[in-house]
Amino acid sequence: MLVTYAQAEVPLGLMANKPEIRHWRYAELSFNSIWLYVSIGYTRSGHQRQCTLLMPELREFEQLLNDRGDALWIDDVMIVSPGDVNGSGAWMMERLAALVEASNQKNGEFVYIYVLENGKRYTEAEMIQSAKLRDERIIYQSSHHLTDAKPISSPE
Repeated sequence: MLVTYAQAEVPLGLMANKPEIRHWRYAELSFNSIWLYVSIGYTRSGHQRQCTLLMPELREFEQLLNDRGDALWIDDVMIVSPGDVNGSGAWMMERLAALVEASNQKNGEFVYIYVLENGKRYTEAEMIQSAKLRDERIIYQSSHHLTDAKPISSPE
């Protein structure tokens, strides 16, 4: 979850006569946890555009995956992980290859496994031996979800 502060707001939406759109110079990540940096492409008013979403919640990411179609596609997904998760002691951004929901066979709790392009695997749960996990479903797989990506045409 992201926290915003009134002093960080920039009133660009008001100046553009769109008060429902709010802009912030910065936001605070309220939990020291994994979040996703998702690059999307979309079509609006006949024009192709790109933007990047900062997504700390997996349910919004799943909704975005479900919303894909001709007018919305995913260009890339990066995982941003804190040092205690990635083992480096510092925040890192790495390309996500797959996101798998698994269940811990001991207690039935769900665990999310982030599989990176380089083959490394992260989870925010305490270290769990993979032999104790049972894959339940693949939420995201780059080879499947990025195949619909459309190149953004350069303006003529």
